[in-house]
Amino acid sequence: MAPSKYTIAIIEDEKMLLKYMASSLSSASDFRVVTAMDGEEGEQLVIKEKPDLVFLDLIMPKKNGFEVLESLTKSPETKKIPIVILSNLGQEKDIAQAKQLGARDYLIKVNLEINDLVRTARSYLDTP
Repeated sequence: MAPSKYTIAIIEDEKMLLKYMASSLSSASDFRVVTAMDGEEGEQLVIKEKPDLVFLDLIMPKKNGFEVLESLTKSPETKKIPIVILSNLGQEKDIAQAKQLGARDYLIKVNLEINDLVRTARSYLDTP
């Protein structure tokens, strides 16, 4: 099998959801998926791996998603990497804050089907 063309980072602290998302993205389009379970680890992962796309939760231990988002979008090394928020925070103020900090998209977890995640990834990565 050919190596994956794109790398996706998922930063999510719910272990079962993280495994499900990673497995679904890997099998649906053969993306290479790297994961982290807290904000600090996630930020370091993105800096090290330079993925093509990041799915980022907002409510996490050690460093919340807003802090990670702000740090990554301000850094010259990572500011061009598209970051899509995956959260259950659905209030307008949270969505507005994430967009203002540089999030490209904002998906509400409870409304999300796995096909939406794959479709979103493909839309940012130009894959069929």
